[in-house]
Amino acid sequence: MHYANGDDTIQIKAEKFVSKYFQENLPEWAVYHNLQHTTDTVNACLEIGKGSNVNGDDLEVLCIAAWFHDTGYIFKAEGHEEKSVEIAMNFLKENKYPSSKLEKVRECIMATKITNVPQNIMEFIIRDSDLISLGRDDYFRMNNLLKLEIEKRENKKISEFAWLRRSIHFLLSHIFLTEYAKLNFYPQLKKNLTTLQKQFENMYS
Repeated sequence: MHYANGDDTIQIKAEKFVSKYFQENLPEWAVYHNLQHTTDTVNACLEIGKGSNVNGDDLEVLCIAAWFHDTGYIFKAEGHEEKSVEIAMNFLKENKYPSSKLEKVRECIMATKITNVPQNIMEFIIRDSDLISLGRDDYFRMNNLLKLEIEKRENKKISEFAWLRRSIHFLLSHIFLTEYAKLNFYPQLKKNLTTLQKQFENMYS
């Protein structure tokens, strides 16, 4: 992992803390919201951040927020972002992270909450990064893991029809916010959507 300002100690510490935190606390049902998704989000923040000319301290803040953005998921799905902020703030304060950057980390984590509206380029980047699988060719594998996770967590089966309809609606309504993501990931999102729609049509043919 190559971070914003080289291998800054705080970013390495964040990576190690979150990796250990997931290893020790992650529920067995968390087959999607886990270290792999978190690492993917961090890598996407680095890629989209650099592609959006964001660097230095701001890219550092993005990476730290990305590491912590789903740590609260261990405790609850709904409203986990607030818990993630709490965990991040405790860690950063213990490590004497500058108070001037704490609010930016908080804002970036909260920007991943699907009902919140991102307000600036950093929030655009982390929102795009969190949902980057929608515009990648491994979308169907990740989408199946998300379905499995919900089924395990809620102890109920979701029909293929219901999940397909939900997935189509989600892709239809999704908008990448950064120009970089629009250019590099939206074309694959359209292909994924077309495949889903064909699957839906085949259910009735």
